[in-house]
Amino acid sequence: MDDSEKINEQLASSLKWAFWAGAFLVCCFAAPVFCGGKQAELCICAKINPNTASVSELAQMPSIGPKKAQAIIDYRNEQSAGGKKKVFESAADLEKVKGIGEKTAEKLKPFFDFNEE
Repeated sequence: MDDSEKINEQLASSLKWAFWAGAFLVCCFAAPVFCGGKQAELCICAKINPNTASVSELAQMPSIGPKKAQAIIDYRNEQSAGGKKKVFESAADLEKVKGIGEKTAEKLKPFFDFNEE
């Protein structure tokens, strides 16, 4: 085996190690980021419906903590008391909740399913 073959073999071995180390880091650290930075019971793998979600489910969404989650529930309850069955029909409707602006609503869009009953 000449020197160039040894170098290629070492490089291939190093790249394999780097790949698996990277894969490990993604699995360990990216999942909590996608779950609002928390070790969550509910991960973003499954979309939730803001018309039926609990405070704990909403609190796990990006940029939503317990206070904003409760504000969503309170707004939902106020509106549904007036006879409105489906309060949130799109991400834009979330902007009606105090503390949720256009940027936050846009960020939440991929995590919600507004059509689910």
